[in-house]
Amino acid sequence: MSAAKKTKNKSRSRTSLSVDNDRCRRYGLCVGEAPTLFRMTTDGGLRYLRAVPEQEVEHAKAAVRSCPMLAIALDERR
Repeated sequence: MSAAKKTKNKSRSRTSLSVDNDRCRRYGLCVGEAPTLFRMTTDGGLRYLRAVPEQEVEHAKAAVRSCPMLAIALDERR
């Protein structure tokens, strides 16, 4: 494996977000808790980063806790 590939793999996030679109009602509390991870589109949709940067994990956890519909899941792989 090349050095470039090793470096790339090490920089990958081990924490990922997912949103259950059937449960999500687009209240936007997640945007308030983690604006670098979530955003509302002009047509009322929700966009989010699936791979959570290490420095944003605590914000992602806050977004999970704030969701009244329990639509956000956080997968932390070690």
